[in-house]
Order: sequence, then C-alpha cells, then structure tokens
Amino acid sequence: MKIGMSIFGEISHEKVASLLKKNGIDRSFIGSETEDFDGVMKIFAENGITMETLHAPFQGINGMWSDDDAMGNAMLVRLFDSVDKCAKYGIPTTIVHVSSGRPMPEINQKGIERYEKLFCYAKEKGVKVALENLRYLENLKYFMDRYDFPVFCWDTGHENCYTDNINHMEYFADRLGALHIHDNRGIKDVDDHLLPYDGNIDFEAVAKHIATSGKDITIMLEICRSTKTDGKPFYGDISDEEYVERAVSAAKKIAARVDELREKA
Repeated sequence: MKIGMSIFGEISHEKVASLLKKNGIDRSFIGSETEDFDGVMKIFAENGITMETLHAPFQGINGMWSDDDAMGNAMLVRLFDSVDKCAKYGIPTTIVHVSSGRPMPEINQKGIERYEKLFCYAKEKGVKVALENLRYLENLKYFMDRYDFPVFCWDTGHENCYTDNINHMEYFADRLGALHIHDNRGIKDVDDHLLPYDGNIDFEAVAKHIATSGKDITIMLEICRSTKTDGKPFYGDISDEEYVERAVSAAKKIAARVDELREKA
C-alpha cells in the first residue's frame, strides 16, 4: 500500500513539503482555494511530491441547494474551478462535499441539476469527482445510487464524530476512490484530525474495510498540526519533525495491516 499525507494547521507549506520528502513521502493533496495555489504547487513539485487529489471548496457548499440562483451558481463556479485546477496540473480527482452542518439541506431539483452540471463538466475535463462522507448519508447516497460517475472518498474521522452507527464502506466500498485517514475522540461534531491511534477509532476495522474493498488506494492522512483539546495543543510537546515521523509510522502501520489482510484472504 502507498501512503501519503496532507498536514494543515500551524506549519508552513515549505516545512511540510521538506519533511514529507525527508521521510520518503511522495504524495499529498491540496485545497483548491489555497492561497498562492500555483506557488504552493511549485514547492511540493520541487520536493518530488505529487498531488493525488484536490479538495474542492466546502465553505458555503449548502449554496448548491439554494433557491437563490446567484448563490447556487457562485458555488458551482467555485467547484468548476477545482476541476479546472485538476485538469491544469494533472490531478486525477477533486473531492467534494455534498452538504455541511445541520440540518441537511433538502434534496431539491436545483441542487440536483447543479451537481449534474459539475459531474458533466468534470467528465469532459477527464477529472474524477469523489463525494466525501460528512453528517448525512441520505444526500450522499442519493447521488451514489443514481449516478455512475462519482467515486467515494471515505473520511474515517468524519464517520466517527459526525454520524452514529453508520458504516459508509458497507454502502460504497465498491466505489472507493480516495481516503482521508485521521483519528478523533468520538465527541459529536468535534473533528480533531488527530494522528491515527491517538483517538478512539478502530483502525483494525478500518484496515479490514480497505483490504476487502479490493481497491489499490493510497493511505492518505488528513491531519492537523495545531489540534487543540481542552484549549491546549494536543501535540504541543513535540517538534514538527517528530510529529511527521509519528504520522508516517501510523500510516505505515495501517498500510502494512491492509497488505497483511489481503495476503491472508
């Protein structure tokens, strides 16, 4: 299994790229609205790191379901931009949220049509769209059941803190196209983005789901350097170098277990 990671928080892109290179990590992902996007892409490229996916903007994503055409179309344009950046830089997949927050926006015709336009635009550009699990199964399942084009991005942290007793891989393992691997404490709506094995997610179960999916996929960590619990930095007592070393070790542990389970199957 391949491993990669995207690290956000109080650490510069230059430092992240340098530490990933030092630790033999050659793949990551980036947000489409990252400041100085072209410059950041250059930094990672100079360090031999490929962007496997690009995260589309999610702030304001509920606008996709709005009756306000100006709001809805403005959000769609931002998603089109993520597709354009993928096409420009040869990034295979853009990761998209279907909604945000609570309650879930009502599934309506305007939203459906906007997502259909996104799927068609991405398909024309040769870019995959990976829909990511968040708080609700219903709207994600709506598209996955009715459209062949989207693939699935499984976010382990979201599943643990946003939903109760929903195993998304039971529904979408055959469509798995990307992973966001991180841990948390299982506190409702508290998305810690901890290193794997530092929270309460069962990563043995995670490895089994990935193994049985049969997909050749990167164990991609989505972790936060500046995570705080009870107002204190969770990793405040270790250096950036040690943080990345621990992250690499955790990712390798998951990858090795997936390989082991597949060999036994």
